Amino acid sequence: MKNLLRALPCFTQVESISTINSGLSQQSFKVFADNQVFFAKTINDNVEVLTTICANQLKLAPNIFYYDENWLINEFIDAQDLTSGMQNLENKITHAIKLMVQCHQLTVKPAELAANHIIDELINNAHYSAVQQEALLQLSQLFTPSFNHSNNSVFCHGDVNFSNILINETQETWLIDYECACIAPLEYDLAMFIAVNDIPNEEIITIVEQYQNLSTAEVNFKLLRQYLQFCYFINALWYFNACHKKEHTENKHALLQHAKNQWYALHSALNVEGSHLLSRLGIKLTNVLTTFDLSKQT
Repeated sequence: MKNLLRALPCFTQVESISTINSGLSQQSFKVFADNQVFFAKTINDNVEVLTTICANQLKLAPNIFYYDENWLINEFIDAQDLTSGMQNLENKITHAIKLMVQCHQLTVKPAELAANHIIDELINNAHYSAVQQEALLQLSQLFTPSFNHSNNSVFCHGDVNFSNILINETQETWLIDYECACIAPLEYDLAMFIAVNDIPNEEIITIVEQYQNLSTAEVNFKLLRQYLQFCYFINALWYFNACHKKEHTENKHALLQHAKNQWYALHSALNVEGSHLLSRLGIKLTNVLTTFDLSKQT
């Protein structure tokens, strides 16, 4: 992969390439070339390129140096992400919501959020038995949102993880990693932000208030909570599935812990709604729930 990177026409002389591992789902690298420093990332399509170009115009994303069908090369930002910085949770939320509101103004039109398709892809894995797959599908039907019942559809980043927010010493911030971008109700982006960062429920009202103070849009609390259950569910499956991939062997413990956190949050959310569906499906989901230590709760 590094040899392919060295061969790109945008570089004349590459001094060194180092792999960046934290917080990024696609292969990423720090490149020293031609007396400059660059951030290089593999991409699957041009959606992230178009989005990054648009986001850069609003000063949300770093400048693009080069791109083709396989690579996106940006200027390297000398900054920390919010997971490694010394910011407290309140400040992290403030930075994230400000960027999210700006992000929702982007005019790029990626594909609409396809909730059922995402669930089907996550469940269709060999480590789930046919019985477990059916049980997971039944569970998902409880909270899979209907895209058509909201007028708040916007450009959504889809993964406003604190690791995707860069902040420098002067408190300038950037939002990176647009590969999960989609068109969806704004409540989806808020829900994924809450879920993927393991933000406590008591912060939700503050998050909504901050968003509405910076935007003319009205947040639908019922829809937000429905999307929050959906996000906990798909995140748990994503992390659990990632545990079974050979390339993630070294991070298996951390991935499994992330999966557990999302399952616990989902279980709590379902109890708040007064649903016993998870208990009724407990026998069918035994192997999965045991892995997450949830069998004791069903």
